[in-house]
Amino acid sequence: MKSLIYGYGETGKSFERYLKKQNRNFDIFDNNIDRYNKELNLNSYDEIFCSPGIPRNIFRKLLNANKNVFTDLDIFFKEDTSIKIGITGTNRKSTTAYHLNQLFEHYDSANLIGNIGNTMLDYINNDRTFSIIELSSFQLDKMKENKLDFGILLNLGIDHLDYHGNLSSYKKAKKRILLAKQIISYETDPYKLFEWITESKPKKIKLKNLPYRYEIISETVINDSKSTNYHSLSYALKKANYLFNKSEYSLIVCGDPKKEGYRKIKVDGPERVYIFGLHAKDITECIDHPKKVIVNSLDDALSYIYDSNNSKNILFSPGYPSGNDFKNYSERGKYFNNNLKKYLP
Repeated sequence: MKSLIYGYGETGKSFERYLKKQNRNFDIFDNNIDRYNKELNLNSYDEIFCSPGIPRNIFRKLLNANKNVFTDLDIFFKEDTSIKIGITGTNRKSTTAYHLNQLFEHYDSANLIGNIGNTMLDYINNDRTFSIIELSSFQLDKMKENKLDFGILLNLGIDHLDYHGNLSSYKKAKKRILLAKQIISYETDPYKLFEWITESKPKKIKLKNLPYRYEIISETVINDSKSTNYHSLSYALKKANYLFNKSEYSLIVCGDPKKEGYRKIKVDGPERVYIFGLHAKDITECIDHPKKVIVNSLDDALSYIYDSNNSKNILFSPGYPSGNDFKNYSERGKYFNNNLKKYLP
């Protein structure tokens, strides 16, 4: 049996580890990596393993050429025996999954996997009772069959229009989580979700916050690198007004606005908005604010803020996915903290 791994990002590499464990023969294709960018006969493979971020038109091409196209979610559903809890939504899915996992780890045992960053195939049958799976619209869209024991739909807004094409298609993909055996919608409280799943009321414990999700670095600096869409940015702006006690502050943004279809957004609250990165010009066209400043780098933005006579209050809440600037929000968050060090006492 010969397999093809289509896409060699983090998920593609997890496919590689999975197939090597089984001593299976496979090829790798990725048009962004020269050594893996080659002519393919898709019909020559017994199965194709596809990364979730592959564009929809490419995914359809794969399906038309070969009926045996699988994602890591399909494999996890087929092989893993844990109780599977899927969480999706436009906002708060990472935070909710992160908090819920802490409760399950406190009372039992659980995997925290999926879109949150831990690749599913590395956690198959590892003796955990539960698997909490953060699911993106990409993953749900490509999923062959919903084998979740519990499906949680937190909310629905506007997101990933560059992938889905329109809001209706995006919502349709998200709602596929409602094909789970048991479902609940519009509940984000991890304690209530735990009680719904286990039918037992948990005691309150101290829950750690998700890294880079509104992380308070000091009294004057907030690192909200996890902010990857308009809704999370809006939430951060409201909280910043409260934290900074309605004092002036600067907002720093970056990322790729393509995901939200370059929607126009009005930013209220910050005194100035500093924009950096490869997508800075696009962001400038999207953001409505009287004092927008494009800078060459994050360090330039910090330098302008700390060298000026203006407020030193800073909200780093990019409002967009990393695009070509960073690998992911975690790398972006670390980069901000590292650049900030020389400015803090």
